[in-house]
Amino acid sequence: MTLNETRATQKHTEVIQNFELLLENGIANQTMSDIASTLKVSLRTLYEIAPSKEQLIISTIDRILTNIAKEALHSIKEMESSIDKLKTFNKICNEAAGPRIQKFAVDLSKVKGANEMIKNHEIAYIEHIKKLLDDAVDNHEIGGIDTQAVAIMLGTVARVFTKKNHQSKLAESATESANMISDLIITGLVKQYDN
Repeated sequence: MTLNETRATQKHTEVIQNFELLLENGIANQTMSDIASTLKVSLRTLYEIAPSKEQLIISTIDRILTNIAKEALHSIKEMESSIDKLKTFNKICNEAAGPRIQKFAVDLSKVKGANEMIKNHEIAYIEHIKKLLDDAVDNHEIGGIDTQAVAIMLGTVARVFTKKNHQSKLAESATESANMISDLIITGLVKQYDN
């Protein structure tokens, strides 16, 4: 459950924004009272935003991912090519699925419901990639393919590279590696159609 944006006051919005910065540094051992003290707000204000620390974390991460999705969709709004849209959307979302969420990994791993919320964002992300791939097929930018299979691959590659056992073996950052693999896949689809 997240704070209803229409009921949120300017103060609530500021607290949520400040909490995002605090969350990046980790709050695993902090109580709601500790968080309120650090943010210099009343405990009551925090409870107006979320009924528990776990819900505060989930609603904040949900807000971050939602804002990134909005940014990605806004960035592709004026583009005509479905492939250009796909490349831009994918690049922005790779950053969100990768390092941006990994900053919160310790806190998220301890929060019931966090994985489900992230999974829901991933599903929405994959669905949008599939729609862009379907549009590319319809617009004859790529050939007929299993767009669901490609969407799943493109939609999960950043999360695969952010795993600690993979990160230490990569030549580039997780995001750069995810973008490189995504570009190879998308370029391959276009070249395959051109031949």
